[in-house]
Amino acid sequence: MRGGWPLLRRASGRMLRSGSVAAMIVISVALLAGLVAAGPLFGRATASGSLERKLATVGANSQVVQQAALGVTVQGRIPASAQTTISTMVDAAPWLGTPVTSQWGAGWQLSPDKRTPFLASGSKRREGVLWSRTGAIAALDVVQGERTAKGVWIPESMAQNLGLKPGDRFRAGTTIQGGDIQGCGGVGTVAESTLGEPANSQGPVTLAGTYRTGPDGRLPLGKYFSDIAAQLPSDPLRCPTPALLIIGDQATIAAALAKADETPIWTHSAALTPAGRTPERLKQAAAAADRLKLAGADPSSALSKLFTGANPTPEEIATGTVTVGRVDTALPQLQSDAEADAHTADQQGRGIGYAGGALGLAAVVVALRSLAQRRRRETELLVGLGTPMPVVVAAGALELLLPAVLGSAIGGAVAWLAFDRFGPQSTLGSGAVRATVLAAALVAVLTLICGALVTLLQARAISRDLSGAEAARGSGPWLPLLTGATAIAVGATLARDSGGSYTDPLSAVLPILILACGTLLLVRFVGLISAARVRRRANRPPAPTAPRSPARLVVRGLRNTGTAVADLVVILAIGIGVLAYGLVSAASVHNSAEDKASVLAGASSVAHIPHSYNLGGGQGPAPKLGSGKSIVWRAHGQLRPDYVDVDLLVVNPDTLRSTASWGVGPELARAKAALKAFDFGSGIVKGTVPALLIGLPDREAGTGATVSIGADQLALTAQGNLEAFPGVTSPTVLLDARSLFPSLDARNKNLDPSLKSITEGQGDYATWLWSTASPTATANYLDQHNVVASATTSLEAAKATPVLTSSSWAATYQIVLGAAAAALAGLSVIVAVDRRVARAAPVDLVLRRFGVRSWRLIGLRAGELALTCLGALAVLAAPFALVLILLPRLVEPGPGLAPAMGISVPLVPLLLSVLAAVGVTALAVLVAARRSATLKPAEVLRDDQ
Repeated sequence: MRGGWPLLRRASGRMLRSGSVAAMIVISVALLAGLVAAGPLFGRATASGSLERKLATVGANSQVVQQAALGVTVQGRIPASAQTTISTMVDAAPWLGTPVTSQWGAGWQLSPDKRTPFLASGSKRREGVLWSRTGAIAALDVVQGERTAKGVWIPESMAQNLGLKPGDRFRAGTTIQGGDIQGCGGVGTVAESTLGEPANSQGPVTLAGTYRTGPDGRLPLGKYFSDIAAQLPSDPLRCPTPALLIIGDQATIAAALAKADETPIWTHSAALTPAGRTPERLKQAAAAADRLKLAGADPSSALSKLFTGANPTPEEIATGTVTVGRVDTALPQLQSDAEADAHTADQQGRGIGYAGGALGLAAVVVALRSLAQRRRRETELLVGLGTPMPVVVAAGALELLLPAVLGSAIGGAVAWLAFDRFGPQSTLGSGAVRATVLAAALVAVLTLICGALVTLLQARAISRDLSGAEAARGSGPWLPLLTGATAIAVGATLARDSGGSYTDPLSAVLPILILACGTLLLVRFVGLISAARVRRRANRPPAPTAPRSPARLVVRGLRNTGTAVADLVVILAIGIGVLAYGLVSAASVHNSAEDKASVLAGASSVAHIPHSYNLGGGQGPAPKLGSGKSIVWRAHGQLRPDYVDVDLLVVNPDTLRSTASWGVGPELARAKAALKAFDFGSGIVKGTVPALLIGLPDREAGTGATVSIGADQLALTAQGNLEAFPGVTSPTVLLDARSLFPSLDARNKNLDPSLKSITEGQGDYATWLWSTASPTATANYLDQHNVVASATTSLEAAKATPVLTSSSWAATYQIVLGAAAAALAGLSVIVAVDRRVARAAPVDLVLRRFGVRSWRLIGLRAGELALTCLGALAVLAAPFALVLILLPRLVEPGPGLAPAMGISVPLVPLLLSVLAAVGVTALAVLVAARRSATLKPAEVLRDDQ
């Protein structure tokens, strides 16, 4: 070992003088390091991305129970010390902001005599709810008054109507004799008072000032109030707007509620901070919120005792005056949903990560084999001189030290930067750098170990050759084994449930198996045919004068040097095939997810509104609302004779065509075309209305049916049967409002939801506005018409459905695997071409001496490489067609969602794959030309290459 010290001491620096070989090893190690590091980074990125997508679906204007927040609601009067303690408990939850406290009078909600809250000046009374919230007064758009003044604030229009100015005193309270208090639902309650209870409970308050409101005349102007509109008290007289608010500070409102003998409701809530929007921190916040929620339901807990008092009296229990509390939070559910989404994405990406690691390792092995071939003369000399085997192996490993460390660092850094800039979520967490460094270090160590093994195997083989031992030959039954494994995997895929999404490694590995097995079998078959033709030609008598052109000599020399052309065809076909599969699968998944999201949402933004005529477009089935908007009516019914539960979707086809989201696939395109059936109306039985059936495969077009909607019976004629339609997620009957509503009017106009009836109720039909605008723009449009939506959804929210999100991320990750496979194929082809040019140097020298110019040799090599590329694309066609047939079973996003993914052939991904093959070929030609130009005739016979 001591005698080998000079060799070991200089081994680590040899790669500095190895040029292209060192570059090849660095690139291959970087490829492996990037693919290995991509696994944990993908898991972290999808975890953060899942959380962000989930939080993004929660509107700011929603209840606390739906938000990433924690809230405690107390109904009844509790001491100030108990309020402080509850607020402290909420504040103790980690990663939540400062608690916000609000209170309002809720006697009209809780009392059995249906009291109406009011404010009065003289003989005039108006509906009004006492309300306070942290920061509310500071957010008011003041018209009159000073913010520091003591008292309450009311809308400017109400103050003018009552003749009030800042400093005036008026009354606030509740009444059961409010016949003079007008509202959207009629008048205030007029009833007999309960024995012992006054008809009016009220107290004096002072007007501090007035504020501006929105178009509805109720909601105060400003983002502060629009963001919490869903948390404001609803209107006591059933107006589809928030209540008119009498706003004051906490002490003022508490005193006013006490004077009016009102039942207060207190809320103490805190929202998740931006710093808490990470999986680890959200998990901590959700755990704390869950503990507080359990405490709220435990009668023996400290929180429950704050709700009810430590020792409530029998009178309080008997009269029901004991306070009631509850804890509202969506943090545990949001955390659970995001975690499940990330787990699904991680499962889908795990198989891709394994396949990527295997490809990266193959790239390193290819590079190490090329290095071993270049070092064979040196290894033969060392073994022949009797150098100890450990010294030879150690020298081979140390020679790789610098490229292994450099390549691992480059690969890890590129992977981290790629996920940081282009990943599902840039927030990778504090442990991302550590995970990347560990992955890079593992790859560096693995490269050194592989280098040592390759050197050991080569040295042992050389030792056997020098000793005269006969080495074992033969390739073994690898192709039959590969064929059998591929056939079993294909059979298993065809046999399994077609509704299974690709969450197992088989879905990522099977395409590679098919491409590898298919191309190998085809190349082997072509080789057998070529060999048979060669044998037939050999048996023929030679021609009297067989011409031998320089081109034939060059091609013959090329075929006899370096890697066989058949091997290059297989390598290039597999690499380009995996790239094409990655691109095609990603495009197919994204298109399918777009279609499924369109079916879930219906349009870019959708809002449930009270009536269509509230939007100012007129009554009837076709209100004029401008471009990009359409009214859709929904109802539930039963389809006879089997009484199948169905949904009814009533549309205006003229406006729906340009408003609904039609995706990109053929099923929704067919659904859009089917709307033309309403325009023709052929084959309609008299007394029935035309309809399209969706998700009812047992019903045939042209047949009649009857649908029961409440007390109404609707006769219809089916004009067609569809598998999917925007906004339809269950068996549905699609109707044309232009034919349905006149039918309803003929029987009873009160059945028609597009007309203003006496009760102004929605009846059996709910009204929805579909719009091509964003949710924000649609909300602004509704605000301008003083319309409050009771429910909203959007296409973006549908796209954030966990199974669609995770499938899209995994499909994008598949592209990385395809790019790695193409890079490996390109590296292998370039290395082989470099070796072939080096080994063909004597042939080139002889041909040059016979007058063949250099450009002629380069052109012949370029021609052969072009034929190799064409051969790779040719043998790739059949196995890739099989992969396309199996594609829906491998990458179906959301198997339970319609429409099902079909077989498609995206042309752009295929064209990009062909361009990649052309690029690899062009690069190989360039390498061959440069390599040939650097060969020196005087050193050809002494070249150790």
